[in-house]
Amino acid sequence: MMQLKTKLACTLGPSLSSQEDIAEAISLGCKIFRINFSHGDMSFWRRLADDARQAADKTGERCVLIGDLKGGSVRVAGLDRSFTLNVGERVRFSLDGPVNLPYPEFFETVEVGDTLVFDDGRGILKVVAHRGRSIESEAVRPLTISPNKSIVIRGKEVETPDYLKASREGLEAAVSMGLDYVGLSFVKRAEDIDAVRNYLESRGSWMGLIAKVETPSAVQNIDKICEKSDAVLIARGDLGMHFPLELVPKLQKTIIEAAYNACKPVIVATQLLGTMVNEPVPSRSEIVDVMSCVEDGVDVLMLTAETAVGRYPLESIQWLSNIAETYEKGTRPRRTIPPDSEVMDRFALAVVNLAESLAAKIAIFTMNGHMARRIARFKPVGGVIAAT
Repeated sequence: MMQLKTKLACTLGPSLSSQEDIAEAISLGCKIFRINFSHGDMSFWRRLADDARQAADKTGERCVLIGDLKGGSVRVAGLDRSFTLNVGERVRFSLDGPVNLPYPEFFETVEVGDTLVFDDGRGILKVVAHRGRSIESEAVRPLTISPNKSIVIRGKEVETPDYLKASREGLEAAVSMGLDYVGLSFVKRAEDIDAVRNYLESRGSWMGLIAKVETPSAVQNIDKICEKSDAVLIARGDLGMHFPLELVPKLQKTIIEAAYNACKPVIVATQLLGTMVNEPVPSRSEIVDVMSCVEDGVDVLMLTAETAVGRYPLESIQWLSNIAETYEKGTRPRRTIPPDSEVMDRFALAVVNLAESLAAKIAIFTMNGHMARRIARFKPVGGVIAAT
């Protein structure tokens, strides 16, 4: 297997949790593991992290662990099992009822006539009545409402009063587990990232921050968010709940461009190989999607449901690796710099060109990683070794 420039990441969960399976995932080229803090509890998350580390030790590799925070998302609570609605059937959501949304801000924002979107856009409800802190909604298409699933109001954002407050429990868990990165869900502005970084530094943690771009506000503030974060994740499922689906590919390219200009790694997630949740092979359109990500210079391809709850987790990783390897061979890394770039960007590109002309590797000593990121952005053939 060739050493891929496009890194592979996957989500741990019931389908991929044993040390044996994680070790196999590592052997297939996946060394970045996401733990979704929106599902399970602290003991489950810790077991996943411990098993991933032990599997990496057995294979002689180092793995990277990401804790994906719940953030300010609005999620269904009060359910112990899923239920299905057919077209025209209604459901009542309230602040504290059987199907509850424990977010007062949601009921202050929603109005009669609004469209509610579930499950990465698969489920659609229309709000037909609003009574204080409860609403009645009617299914526009058949859908399943499951415990802890996120819900958005199309065209609107629910303002949570304090991003750090909504994230603190997950941050404490990530610090205690010694994770490498945290994914900041539903970031809206650069100040959200500053608040989390300041809090982590006060706890003596220098964990990396991955800004998940999944709201209209985040798209609007993408340049500042890229500047403040350590990496950017394009959460296509949630973007598709806020925006018309036909706009998501365009938004993806816009975010990739912003991350490239900021010298920050960019991750693409959600439904890369969604067919493989239930089937042993991907669809042809999914292969084209992954190919497009590779050609656009995406740094990390991340599987979510495919490995967390899918029937074919290891096969999904193998397919993702095969597709990335096939199209990396014919894709030259992007070597352009923005017109308003700094002189150090031009220096970094010159270093890469010189190293490749000599078939040499690049080693760099860095205090803050800025020059290392500038060089790594161009994906030099021989790789980059950075030391602090």
